[in-house]
Amino acid sequence: MPDQHTASDYDRTVHIVRNAIPKMSELKIPITPANYAVWYEYLTASDQSLRDEMESLLARGGPITDAEMQALHERYLEERSEKVQYAKRALGQFIGTLMGHIERADEHFAGFSTEMNSVAEELSGEVSSEGLNRLIDRTIRATNTVLERGAEMKQRFSRLAGEVQQVRDALARSQTEARLDPLTGLSNRLAFQEAIGMLPTASHEDSHAPCLLLVDLDFFKKVNDTWGHLAGDHVLKMVAQMIRESVPELGLVARYGGEELVVLLRDTPRSDCEVMAEDIRRSVQVSAIETPAELGLKQPISVTVSVGGAWYRSGESIEAFVDRADGALYQSKEGGRNRVTWRR
Repeated sequence: MPDQHTASDYDRTVHIVRNAIPKMSELKIPITPANYAVWYEYLTASDQSLRDEMESLLARGGPITDAEMQALHERYLEERSEKVQYAKRALGQFIGTLMGHIERADEHFAGFSTEMNSVAEELSGEVSSEGLNRLIDRTIRATNTVLERGAEMKQRFSRLAGEVQQVRDALARSQTEARLDPLTGLSNRLAFQEAIGMLPTASHEDSHAPCLLLVDLDFFKKVNDTWGHLAGDHVLKMVAQMIRESVPELGLVARYGGEELVVLLRDTPRSDCEVMAEDIRRSVQVSAIETPAELGLKQPISVTVSVGGAWYRSGESIEAFVDRADGALYQSKEGGRNRVTWRR
């Protein structure tokens, strides 16, 4: 009979399985194996970053597209898993090959040692001139063989090291890609959560308190409804680029979810944070965003953003810090949008 803990886990899993498909249907999520896998992972809360992104999509109130679900699957269930497994397999093969080379080298050097001991034993006795020449020849041949095998082993080890470096580079690229938003090119929510999670420790190194800006495109649903989702994606990408250009290189700019972007600044004076937030708002307001010719739009699209900002208080939780910035963003929206509000 299963213990109580195992039974409760089983019951929870059964509950999730029974409710997953009806809920997906209700939200108009296409029921495919990949989408189901994402939804199951979301319901089990096994990956907080995946859960946060899904919550952001759900908060829009509309259907979640198959493309959005596929992006989540690639980012959280497919891409990292495949590339990590590839790296593990490659490293395992490298170690196996390397151990084989070492084993053969041990056998070879053991043979060399045996040969040299044999020569030494013969030298300890009476040796004729002819016998001495023969021992010298044996020593030269054995030494040359060792040197040749040594050079061969060096080439093999060098080649293996190069192959492992390629695997390491590929894994590093996949880790970088896993922290990038594919649409905007900004960091994604995972990268943001990793960066902000370091604040309780890292903020002690700074002269100025970290600053957080939440930036939300005003009436973005209207953009999608009026000009289409491709135009909406282009507008979001252009606004992301404007924000990235307004923020110092060391500042983190990320897509927080949907049409919401986030800026995290460390060791920046408050006055500079305030100026930057206003620069972001103004630069978006005055920009007429031209769209690609293939979209067939005859006029540029103008949008505005609402901004909420807060400064980190030493010792507060990250959740409280984000909540204060989110509260400031809510005030900007309630106050008429296209404005900056601070929670100090």
